Amino acid sequence: MLIAQEKKKTNIAEYILYMWQIEDIIRSNNFDLTQINDTVIKKFNAPLSVQYDMKLWYQNLIEQMMKEGIADKGHLKNTMTYIDELNNLHNSLLTTIQDVQYQEKYLQTKDNINNFIIKSGGEGKNEIHICLNALYGYLLLKLRKTEISQATKEAMITFSTLLAILVDRYNKLQKGELTILSEEKKN
Repeated sequence: MLIAQEKKKTNIAEYILYMWQIEDIIRSNNFDLTQINDTVIKKFNAPLSVQYDMKLWYQNLIEQMMKEGIADKGHLKNTMTYIDELNNLHNSLLTTIQDVQYQEKYLQTKDNINNFIIKSGGEGKNEIHICLNALYGYLLLKLRKTEISQATKEAMITFSTLLAILVDRYNKLQKGELTILSEEKKN
């Protein structure tokens, strides 16, 4: 809960990945709040009031996951909404906003995105979702201490770099600091 709140404010891509991890933690604990309390919440050594808030947060997530029918797989709708927002910005940076730095990084990443689409069987609703899926899979491989090829590591760097620029633009957009070229400046 505390980590999620901070990540949501500072890095929306990290927030999405973190929430996917929380969903998996909930699933691995069989949606059992007592088990989550013992395996996760108590390890924070936080004051009782904070532990209570964390327990309530997990309880709400459990209820939301059950209500949305994602007990076995899938992601919370509100998290997926952030992916849609990032993808809309991604498309705008490539077209209407004409962000040259972002466009260059995207061109460097495009082949890796296409390769991951093929390897994953097209699992992902847009390019940003694909990048996040790849990074989450990479995280899981690292946690399992699975050997990872150099090519995969390099692809993950391109995804991470592209998302870092996108998150920077997202944060600027949220603060009203993102400059959009007017039609007269484009001509």
